[in-house]
Amino acid sequence: MAADGDPGLFESIYSMRALRRFRPDPIPDEVLFQLFDAAIRAPSGQNAQDWRFIVITDPAVKKKMQGWAEIGWSRYQPDLSAHPEKIDDLPRTQRLTLRSVQHLVDNLHEAPAIIAVLGLQGRHSTPGGSTFPAVQNLMLSARALGLGCSVFNLPMRGGDELLELLDIPENNQLYCLLPIGYPTDRFGPVNRKPVKAVVYRERFGERWPFAEEQPDTGWQDRWLGGDA
Repeated sequence: MAADGDPGLFESIYSMRALRRFRPDPIPDEVLFQLFDAAIRAPSGQNAQDWRFIVITDPAVKKKMQGWAEIGWSRYQPDLSAHPEKIDDLPRTQRLTLRSVQHLVDNLHEAPAIIAVLGLQGRHSTPGGSTFPAVQNLMLSARALGLGCSVFNLPMRGGDELLELLDIPENNQLYCLLPIGYPTDRFGPVNRKPVKAVVYRERFGERWPFAEEQPDTGWQDRWLGGDA
């Protein structure tokens, strides 16, 4: 039975967005514990469970990471970094996404927490394959608890200095960073290519008749209502 206020699995899936603007409210320990207690229920290759997480709230550390995010942004989008006003000329979806990324670049140090996700180097034949299922569990749990987050790896431009700052052992790999907090933006449906455009039957390119008959928005109205 879902806990009070829990939107449920499918509503969480259909309404989870990459939210990058946060209120300053701290995240209670019991909420953080629930996130990780759900994250570690994910499958793990050979049941290694070698995922490790660091919760970063130290203002000085976050400020250092924010500086590395600025470097990462300037290399990822050099023109927009130098001329942010050009974002206003982009198509709406691209404009909104890049504006929110830029906001996080500029304000990462004010995020209530940043979660670093690690795994043992060389432990699995597919690096990250046994770590990112836990990340998805964590992100869906965050949505269910009213928290926004997204994968945000621009601070990883810090390289070895970042690893040293967080005391990450040499036998661990840093897979991703998740800024997290109570969002100022709203959860809601996201625009996605329809199932019929990305799923085939039996072999690549062979259409799936059932999917062809479904609406392009999929079944989101079942979980978010007709006004989604």
